[in-house]
Amino acid sequence: MRAIPSLSLALIIGMSPLAVAQESHPVFHSFDFPGAINTQATSMTPWGDIVGRYFNPDGSQHGFLWRRGVFSSIDFPGALLTEADWINDHGIIVGYYNNGDPNHPNHGYKLTDGRFETIDYPGSGLTFLGGIGNDGEIVGAAATANGTDFFGFLLRDNIFSPIVFPDPTITYQEATMIAADRIVGGYSDAVGSHGYLLAEGKFRSIDCPTAPGGVFLSAIDSLGRMAGEMTTADGHSHGLVVSHGECIAVDFPESIATYANSIDVYGDIAGRYTDAGGQTHGFFVKRLLPGYYGPEPFIDAP
Repeated sequence: MRAIPSLSLALIIGMSPLAVAQESHPVFHSFDFPGAINTQATSMTPWGDIVGRYFNPDGSQHGFLWRRGVFSSIDFPGALLTEADWINDHGIIVGYYNNGDPNHPNHGYKLTDGRFETIDYPGSGLTFLGGIGNDGEIVGAAATANGTDFFGFLLRDNIFSPIVFPDPTITYQEATMIAADRIVGGYSDAVGSHGYLLAEGKFRSIDCPTAPGGVFLSAIDSLGRMAGEMTTADGHSHGLVVSHGECIAVDFPESIATYANSIDVYGDIAGRYTDAGGQTHGFFVKRLLPGYYGPEPFIDAP
């Protein structure tokens, strides 16, 4: 397997005090899978298709696709649970499922035109697929056969390459999304959680100065803007966008916690939030940030 070249560089970026700093006053939209007690959006295309996960009152977990106002469940055949983590601009979905196998319970999958394909990192005990780029490159996380050590990986042209942040103190790491040959993810060490960016063979840790509780990155768009979550000194979780060297807080109105799971070139964000009553819902907001304002969509929609 090819190892990705790596150099380490810490990057602590500035913090914007504004949750939303756009003149257009973007509108946040909340949604729930029918009958679910917990709904979480994980990715959204520029034309509004959304995937994610939901939990039923019986505790079962399923993936979902929301397309043109219609929800569809995503369930890998025979699985105990299914999660949908990303949908690219061609409508291809990746995620993972659990089939109860004690030796390898979690497997990655790719869903194309209604057809499931299992994808497992060779020799791993667990496999998770986090993101798929528009050119079909996939990133994710895998665990060693004993299930204790997690590392990221890239799947390109049917070849797996490990992504290992060069720090021996790291206890957990994963790759979450790839766009324009740049990969983001997160890792944990003795200090806490951090985001990272891997570009041109170099790793950069990404932390926000007002988020001592940690940072985790879930997405990157082709313009280089990143999205995820940060925890401030008061212990609250906020959605996070990293743009032009600034950490920008993204908070669903009147929520007690927000997580920004995806971002696209139009400045659209999707994720999840927890309301004052402790219930978790999916959300999206269009044009939160300036972005690409050419013809939409810029490729044919699925």
